[in-house]
Amino acid sequence: MSRGWKVAAVLLAAGCVAQAVRRRSRADWTVRANRELDVRDRVLREEAPGTAGLRHEAHRLRELGDAAGALEVHARLLAARAEALGEDHPHVLVTRFNHAGHVWEAGDTTGALTAYEQVLADMVRVLGEDHPDTRWTRNVLTIRRNKAEGDPGPR
Repeated sequence: MSRGWKVAAVLLAAGCVAQAVRRRSRADWTVRANRELDVRDRVLREEAPGTAGLRHEAHRLRELGDAAGALEVHARLLAARAEALGEDHPHVLVTRFNHAGHVWEAGDTTGALTAYEQVLADMVRVLGEDHPDTRWTRNVLTIRRNKAEGDPGPR
C-alpha cells in the first residue's frame, strides 16, 4: 500500500472517530476534536513536514488580526496538503474551503467568491450534491455573495 493510501486510511479512521464523538457534550467534543486534529497533523507531518505548524501559525495570525499573514501561511498549508494527499482528497477540499475564507478576510472579495465557486464545483464532483461539506460550502457561498452585493441577510 502506498504512503498516500496509508495516510488516507488513517485520516478516514480519524474522521470516523470524530463522527462518533459528535453525540457527546460540546466540551468533550472539542477535546476529542483537538486530539483528532493532532493525529491528522502527525500523519500529515510524515508526508508533508510542517503542516501542523503551518495550521497553527495561520490560526494564530488570524486571531491576531493579521489576515494577509494568515492567508500567506494558509496558502503554504494548502500546497503541502494537496501535494501529500492529492487535489481531490476530502481534507484538501476542506482546506481549500478554509483558504477561501482567508482570502475573504484578507479583503479580496472577488478572489474569495471565485475560490468558493471552484471548491464547490469540486466538492459536488468528488463528494456529491448532498454531502454536508458540499451543502455547507454552498450556504457560505450564498451568504458571501449576498454580503458582497450589499444584502445584510436575514434579520
